[in-house]
Amino acid sequence: MEKIFVNGSIQTLDSTGRVYQAVGVRHGRIEALGVEDEVRRMTSSRTEIIDLKGAVMFPGFIDSHNHLIMFAYLANGIDLSSPAVHKIDDILRLVKAETEQVQSGTWIKGYRFAEYKLAENRYPTRHDLDPVSPENPVILYHTSFHACVLNSLALQEIGITKETKAQQGGVIEKDSDTGEPTGVLFDADMMNVFNDLFNQDLNAMTTSERVTMCSNGTARFAETGLVGAADALVTPTSLTVYQETLAAGMLKVRVYTMNDLKNSGHLIEAGVRTGLGNDWLKIGPIKIFEDGGMSSRTAAVTAPYLTPPHDHGLKVYSREELIATIERLHLLGYQIAIHSQGDDGLNDTLDAFESVLGPHSQNPLRHRIEHAGCLYPRLLERAANMNICISSQPAFFSDLGDGWIEAFGRETANRLYPFKSMLRAGIHLGGSSDCPVISHDPRIGLRDAVLRRTQSGEILGPDEALTMDEALKMFTYGSAYLAFEENIAGTIEIGKRADFTVLAADPREVPIEEVPDIPVKMTIVGGKIVFSG
Repeated sequence: MEKIFVNGSIQTLDSTGRVYQAVGVRHGRIEALGVEDEVRRMTSSRTEIIDLKGAVMFPGFIDSHNHLIMFAYLANGIDLSSPAVHKIDDILRLVKAETEQVQSGTWIKGYRFAEYKLAENRYPTRHDLDPVSPENPVILYHTSFHACVLNSLALQEIGITKETKAQQGGVIEKDSDTGEPTGVLFDADMMNVFNDLFNQDLNAMTTSERVTMCSNGTARFAETGLVGAADALVTPTSLTVYQETLAAGMLKVRVYTMNDLKNSGHLIEAGVRTGLGNDWLKIGPIKIFEDGGMSSRTAAVTAPYLTPPHDHGLKVYSREELIATIERLHLLGYQIAIHSQGDDGLNDTLDAFESVLGPHSQNPLRHRIEHAGCLYPRLLERAANMNICISSQPAFFSDLGDGWIEAFGRETANRLYPFKSMLRAGIHLGGSSDCPVISHDPRIGLRDAVLRRTQSGEILGPDEALTMDEALKMFTYGSAYLAFEENIAGTIEIGKRADFTVLAADPREVPIEEVPDIPVKMTIVGGKIVFSG
């Protein structure tokens, strides 16, 4: 054996819940499990022995829906999240400070503001930004990543004017009196701007700069115990960056690509299907946006939001367009992942899946729904009957939950993200963060899956709370299943990948509120320690 880990509590999370003292690794796979003396007898003089010093080892945590490249790309932007930012003047102060550090004409980027966490309870506009940024284009991304704010110089550079019409599935907010754009964009219009800037900036970098950026992002994921990440918006540009980083040997976590439909023509034409790749970088589903976001009030809902500005939200595709798209991709053999949040959008999404699967199915391509916030009982039953997989984000509760109460009302907010009901119905549920919408740290997700507590202290839907054991399996086996990898990942068993997350304590044995504070002692991918704390 090449390496053994001893003097720890090896929590397999397998169907029997077995616990071992030691694990042995060869060629990146698990070769031995047992009591320490037994495993030590299988070593040679060349075996590396690693003392866990009483720490607790779990199957490696996997984030089944995030935006890793976006996170790496925005790392040098302005963090506009609370509590550091609690009014528009705080945003303006940070933007002005940034303008003083960069050359005239340089784009300034900020992210993670939420209007409902600002004292003014509104979006900043170009009129707010222009006085503090007269010589620099500015773009600020809403925490949902379904909206952004541009100053006048940015609007000018992008070419958005009074005459510019919004795209289907998007909104260009305009002044009701003058018809001039306020600088606030939503969904499809926001994403077009982001993609243009993202591609422009990455293409301006050298290969070395792109690899360093990507590697640093994966290293930050590994620091929180993550061994794998499904990037939920991969374009040709970002796929190239992942390939460059893999070739340089600098990926710290495994990547499963969720390939943006509007940028997937090259994959479809080349016949590249779900599953192509290797243990470190693998092509996953085609990703489709059906509606907007709940925290930006653009998810498609049947009952109108209690707060402005979008009433029933918006749809990127009509029901008929979505059905036709799913039928085409299903026949080509792709796994399909649909971003769908509101109950109206979810109804169309399930109609589309039913068009190819029928009302009852084993769902062999493991089609999946991303988020599924408003999966009310009738919709949940339909999803379960078709064995639709779901990737969801429990840490939304602590970061975005108060905004849901404001947008939906308390009674409806209690029905959102019904995790316990999903599991009872037999749905395969993967844990994730949607980073950079919120923190990528899975320890926060574990806490919030159990606690379901908002930042202000409200508990939403207590009957839908998971046990800590269920939450751990959500971020391990559940996420592995969504990527067709439950036979090689998700539990600690002989023959599976030697991907481990080592924590200083067992989250099942500490107060729930303290789970995010448990130190990550090691993150191990393929038997290699990629982080040691």
